[in-house]
Amino acid sequence: MKSILLAMALLLAISATQAQKLPNIQTASLKAPANAKVDGKASEWSAMQANNKATEVSYAIANDADNLYLVIQTGDRDIIHRIVNGRVTFTINKAGKKSEDNAIAISYPVFEKNNRPGLSLREKLSTPKIADSLMRTNNRRLETTAKLIKVTGVAGIDTLISIYNEKGVKAAAAFDNKMLFTCEMAVSLKLLDLPNGKFAYNVRLNGVSFDDVPGITVGRSADGQITSIDIHKDQMTRTPQVMTAPTDFWGEYTVIK
Repeated sequence: MKSILLAMALLLAISATQAQKLPNIQTASLKAPANAKVDGKASEWSAMQANNKATEVSYAIANDADNLYLVIQTGDRDIIHRIVNGRVTFTINKAGKKSEDNAIAISYPVFEKNNRPGLSLREKLSTPKIADSLMRTNNRRLETTAKLIKVTGVAGIDTLISIYNEKGVKAAAAFDNKMLFTCEMAVSLKLLDLPNGKFAYNVRLNGVSFDDVPGITVGRSADGQITSIDIHKDQMTRTPQVMTAPTDFWGEYTVIK
């Protein structure tokens, strides 16, 4: 048992070291794996291409003949909490500008009102059995609640669409048994309509409301107004400002033909 736990710790340490060596922004175009599948499992991706300091996620952008892909990963449980409760927004500006005007934006995960997954993020992975159990529990909760994608800027597509849509937009997220969280998005190149294959992109972690910050209890009146905020510092690893403020980065990408 100890040898298994030591092996898991070693793998996490190696992953952290590799992430530190990656650039802050992806610098080159990448051909997507032939077996690329949007399922929240990154086994077909050999490695992430950048480790962004502003958002604290590793990521890769790639394309094949049909789709553009974004894959992001993190093992930081506060960042996972931010992603799940605040969404990731992937913005594509085909004019090549660092601007969201007239851009295409895809946000995920989106939940129906009062139907969030309630993930277990604070438990220790003390044994492989517990780690596997947490992985299955969290993934099952995501599968049953994260059923919507928000899309803006694409003519003919509603703002909210099902993850099972046939419009050319896909998204999924899942944990592995080391609590590494992977979120994947894909959008059809036909929807993007890129004249020269070049575009600017933005990846944004939108932050969460005070109600969703671990370690904060918000009291509200019958009409929804905040009446009190209790902060339990012993339950927090990040300040409320860090958890609630959006973080993002811009980059440029050229589609591989």
